[in-house]
Amino acid sequence: MAHDIIRIVPVNKEISDYLYAWLSNDYAHELIHRFAYGTVVRHIEKEHVSQISVPLLRDENVQQEINDTVLEANRKRTEAYNLEQEALRVLDEKVIYAR
Repeated sequence: MAHDIIRIVPVNKEISDYLYAWLSNDYAHELIHRFAYGTVVRHIEKEHVSQISVPLLRDENVQQEINDTVLEANRKRTEAYNLEQEALRVLDEKVIYAR
């Protein structure tokens, strides 16, 4: 697959992380790649992406829970990255380049 970039804009913020979770799972991956074309370099077009089904749940509370969980996971990833960067800074200053 080529490194095509297609921006997907959710209809609102309340569904954005749910949409991210859906598009990141293996089932959606198959739905996305079924549209790929090309023999050497595979491509997909925005018109293809717009045809991918996104299941909206009848229970909006469960859908919101999924959305919130993904949002929290992303927040924690950012926090972990920042903590790691701080640890590397301390390592550089107090161990590697200590005088």
